[in-house]
Amino acid sequence: MELNYSKNQIILYGKVCKLDTLINKLSSLSGEQVYHFLIDRTTQLPRRINCMALISVLNNRIKFLHSNSMPKDAFIKLQYYASYSEQQLFMLFQKICTEEDFVSYRKNLFSLIIDNYQQLNLNDGELMYLKNLNKQPIGSFPDYFNYITGACLEQPNTFDGQDIDVLKSNLQYSASNQDVFDLALKYGVPLPTRLKREEYLEFIFDYLKRKGNYSEVVASDLNAMNITQISTYARRTGIPMQPNMSKTELITYLFYFLGLCEIPTTSMDEIKSSPKYEPLEFRVDLQAIDSFGKGEPKRVIYYAGDHEDTSIMADVIKEASLRLEEKEEETLENGSQAPVEEAIEEPIQASPVEKIEETLEEEKEEKLEEVAPWKFIGKKQQDQKALEDDILAMKAEEELMAEDIINETLAQIPTKEVVEIEEPTIEIDTNKVGQNPEYGTGKIEALANSKSHVVALSISIGLALVAMVVILLFMLVL
Repeated sequence: MELNYSKNQIILYGKVCKLDTLINKLSSLSGEQVYHFLIDRTTQLPRRINCMALISVLNNRIKFLHSNSMPKDAFIKLQYYASYSEQQLFMLFQKICTEEDFVSYRKNLFSLIIDNYQQLNLNDGELMYLKNLNKQPIGSFPDYFNYITGACLEQPNTFDGQDIDVLKSNLQYSASNQDVFDLALKYGVPLPTRLKREEYLEFIFDYLKRKGNYSEVVASDLNAMNITQISTYARRTGIPMQPNMSKTELITYLFYFLGLCEIPTTSMDEIKSSPKYEPLEFRVDLQAIDSFGKGEPKRVIYYAGDHEDTSIMADVIKEASLRLEEKEEETLENGSQAPVEEAIEEPIQASPVEKIEETLEEEKEEKLEEVAPWKFIGKKQQDQKALEDDILAMKAEEELMAEDIINETLAQIPTKEVVEIEEPTIEIDTNKVGQNPEYGTGKIEALANSKSHVVALSISIGLALVAMVVILLFMLVL
């Protein structure tokens, strides 16, 4: 096999073929056909190649996103695009790409495969076999993607097509809790929302061993505690885990679990690439984004070399602005406009100039709100959201203070070892992690009541009875 990019040629069995014609033919095969070819090969496709094919298409779409393309929080996460895993790239592709982009993705995928034919040990016979296959229905992008990712393997020190250390540190900023659950689900990892006592202790013991702080005395003390006391101990000693897991703790537990497993890898180490397969370097102007997407579309993406595409960007924003204006005109035509009453002239009393200007401005806004109320929806929603955020923050702070007080009190009460009800758990093979679309999570473990509560209740009832007797005797004497 020989490649001649300048002449757009590939030589198979001594016969010259057009390179782009071959790529078009291979990209027209169904995901199932490609899967059966890739899965049976000795050298399997690195998952990173699939990520690169996605990136090459996403780059062009990202360039022309404007302020109304996505919510503000999605643009914030987009800033960490270079560290996205395959699952995150897939979700972004579904949000912003088109059917034409799906075609480009398939072509770019096979271009990468052919570019790396030597590292993949791809021979002339295999390409001729694919070339001669009869076409089958390709189906949707998610179906095709699932076939491709199902035939890929990791490279050393990678997970879901991204460097493990990079992915672990950036998931915190680029993913939601649901994104973390989806990533775990993709590989059949039973990521729970709450840890059972045994799972919690197992994590803590492993953490203490890695830090060199484990001892039999500490283990014995922890084994005698209930889950609330263990949680208090973890918080005091800086162990990054709580039974009710936050996003940070979900990520920590996911990679802790993966550390116990063997992740299958491909024998291909290096990937031949070109600039179009690398993540786009850009910045996001977050100040230009309207939180509710109601304002005029504005440019928010600025990237290296964007002077070449300035006119195209202007056309994109202009087109979006025209669509927004048409929508507003249609709303005005269909909706009933409130009649504007004539202003009654009244003598203006002597007052400071600033107050007169403020009054006129308020009257102007009131009239404008009557005629075009949609222009004030974003402001009202923003004010309401700010008020709700303040209330939620106060409630969260109160709950946290109450929890700390309860934990401090429980930690001082001597308790016996709690006997907890055994619940069925999922058997997971930690020798190897593969893709598995089904997994389950355990139910929340019920906490046993301490006997000290019964004693305290008995004392309280006794004191109440004594008080009642004293009151009755006092009334009889009178």
